[in-house]
Amino acid sequence: MKTRNDLRDKLAEHGGAIECGHEAWKRAKVERGLAQAQDRSSLIPMDKILRDFGLER
Repeated sequence: MKTRNDLRDKLAEHGGAIECGHEAWKRAKVERGLAQAQDRSSLIPMDKILRDFGLER
């Protein structure tokens, strides 16, 4: 089993590139969500979600 130090060493080898990539991905995801919230016509209607998941009462 790998220790936390092994994983930290592996991250250090990449110079934080993994973390930078994650930050960029996270920012892009939030920006897409905000843009989608402005145009509600692109969102899935709640009644369809409830029906598809079988949560309709």
